[in-house]
Amino acid sequence: MPGIIRCPSCGQEIDSNSRFCVNCSARICPGCHGPVPSRAVFCPHCGFAVGPAMLGTTEQQPTPTPPPGSFPTSQGGIIGPQPGQRPSYPQATSSPTPGATPGTPIPKPMPSQQYGTADQSTGASASASDTPYVLARQPSGKLRKSHVTFSQTPRRKFPPALVIILIIAVIAIPAFAVFKTGLLEAPLNTAQEFISGVEWLQWLPIGSKDTTPPVISEVQVADINQTGAVITWKTDEPSTSQAMICDPEGGCVWTELDEDLVTDHSVNISNLNSNTTYHFTATSTDAKDNQAIAEGDFKTLAQATTTTLVISAIETSNVTDISATISWETDKTGTTQLEYGTTNAYGSTTTIDETLTTSHSVTLTGLNPSTTYHFIAKSKDAGGEEVVSQDQTFTTLSTVPATTETGPEVGKLAPDFTLPTLDDEQISLSGLRGKLVMVNFWQNVQQCRNELSLMQTVYDKWPQDELEILAISWGQTPVVAQDVADSKGLTFPILLDEAGEEAANYNVSRSPYTFFIDTQGVIRDIKCYPATLKTVTQIESILDSMQ
Repeated sequence: MPGIIRCPSCGQEIDSNSRFCVNCSARICPGCHGPVPSRAVFCPHCGFAVGPAMLGTTEQQPTPTPPPGSFPTSQGGIIGPQPGQRPSYPQATSSPTPGATPGTPIPKPMPSQQYGTADQSTGASASASDTPYVLARQPSGKLRKSHVTFSQTPRRKFPPALVIILIIAVIAIPAFAVFKTGLLEAPLNTAQEFISGVEWLQWLPIGSKDTTPPVISEVQVADINQTGAVITWKTDEPSTSQAMICDPEGGCVWTELDEDLVTDHSVNISNLNSNTTYHFTATSTDAKDNQAIAEGDFKTLAQATTTTLVISAIETSNVTDISATISWETDKTGTTQLEYGTTNAYGSTTTIDETLTTSHSVTLTGLNPSTTYHFIAKSKDAGGEEVVSQDQTFTTLSTVPATTETGPEVGKLAPDFTLPTLDDEQISLSGLRGKLVMVNFWQNVQQCRNELSLMQTVYDKWPQDELEILAISWGQTPVVAQDVADSKGLTFPILLDEAGEEAANYNVSRSPYTFFIDTQGVIRDIKCYPATLKTVTQIESILDSMQ
């Protein structure tokens, strides 16, 4: 016999067999009388098959009129809280029940219980201690406490881990059996051969992995000194650079990794000990983390011994057909001596000059004309430690025939002279034997000033032990000569012939007048006004022809 229950959503009294509330249209489970979502096919509380909802329709059930003031006890109708019972209020979900008044909360079922009615066999109601309270809306819109009865029968569930194990077993056991029978061997081999033959783009996550290391070649150790060296090598593909250095005692250090991918590698090694053999390992790693190594050994230089003397500024001057003067300098005082000869075995030695000095000079005499001589400079400090220079050479001049006349003409020996310079030094033409000499007689006129500028350019280009330029100011005061020298920036010697005596000896009557004299003192060419010197190339061409 149907009874009367209250709608769990709005609290309206309805028939216990109703599937919908006639007041708020909420769906109700006929089995447990709990609320059912609008699209549910089974009751989420007891699993009762409530069937699909009919959109837009509401199930109408006759509503019997109960006796005033009484409620049937069958079917577990809703009752109020029992004395001494602590009410609990499950939170309502946020989504409203279809058909209910907006804002009406839906009771949230307990995890291990489901909505139900009173025991159908005995007609007894569930105990008050098993009945949680819910909120239901009365027709007036006010909320009141109500409760529903839960059955004590839990739903049986399988553990998730057991389900996963069963799925793996179902799939893995047949697959393993097929693999053991060899049925998949041929297809797998075919697929492997196909993949290995394809040249995949390196950025694709498929294809065969690059396992080939770089190839290191041309390993060298350069710039070795007392405390360091430079190790270089090449690779056939871009890769990093690093080296490990190990000393004889087994201590090893790594250089800082150069992560730039290059094919030419260079690593600087420093802070090493002198006169020590080191073992190195050069490493390079490509973009796929394949590493190659190359090993070798090198030895640092020994510490240089500190010498007492240092020889420098070796010069050869005043070379004639039978003599020459050798000079040099030392950083500290020492003795003076030369070894010389026609080969680098020398064979002849000058008498040692025991005077301790920093400026040394030796004149060699009795030499052979047109002969190349080798020599070394030697000096000893106050403690007797000797220092020797590197091998040097010079060539004596050829003998001038005794029949050669002296005169200011081509093919004759240039008349000798000694004149003062603007710096009050004395220069003799004969003292320049062994060098090419240009003797220029000039005065303060435009043509002379032009030639002086050209000669300065040649003077800057040619070695001073091969060429000397003498500019003789004749018939004019030192003041005029100095003004011209300053304005032109002349650095070669300016000689003074105020009276014009040497100009007369050379038959100079006008300016400019230039004599080209070879290493033996013979005049080889003459240029005079109006056939003046025009270019640097013209001057150098004449000088070259005299060598």
